Amino acid sequence: MIETSALPDSVVRLSQCPDGIEIYFPPLRAPAAAVALGLFGAACVALSLLAALGLLSPGGSVAYGLMAIALLGAFAAPFFVFGVVFVVIALYMLANSLTVNVTPEAIRTVRRVFGLAWARRELGCADITAIEAQISAKYQNLFGAEPYFRLVARHATQRDRDLVVAESLRGEAVKAEVQALITHHAGLNPA
Repeated sequence: MIETSALPDSVVRLSQCPDGIEIYFPPLRAPAAAVALGLFGAACVALSLLAALGLLSPGGSVAYGLMAIALLGAFAAPFFVFGVVFVVIALYMLANSLTVNVTPEAIRTVRRVFGLAWARRELGCADITAIEAQISAKYQNLFGAEPYFRLVARHATQRDRDLVVAESLRGEAVKAEVQALITHHAGLNPA
């Protein structure tokens, strides 16, 4: 293992490879954000189901039935769909991991969900202009003092080829240390 001063082992795991480094961002990196999002989604689903149960009573008039269908379609159904989407996003946030291999030739990433490879990407170091830090909105906490960052390898000419090389980095010190490690092992000039 590489000795680092600011990196918490529960969020970032570094290991030396023969030609570079491997950085591993395990699942369950930010459980508080995922659980909060999941609870909000579950509340949306539950409220929409309760509203549907309240509106769908047997033996009503045709006018009541039409009004119930309109209210369900306009309010309860979209609320239910958004709730399901929030729950799925929360599960993804809990279950995804990112493995980043940095060598002087290229940076390769593998995104896994529930341990299965979901996406593999590669960006040649000659095509990288900078390792840029961004504040990651999905992990922010209103009550937390330190922001969460992600690092993006910027492609020289094609923005759609930019590559996320680090995420859920809490605080300036962790961000700076991971950014310096990636920049050094990729053979890039520090920004």
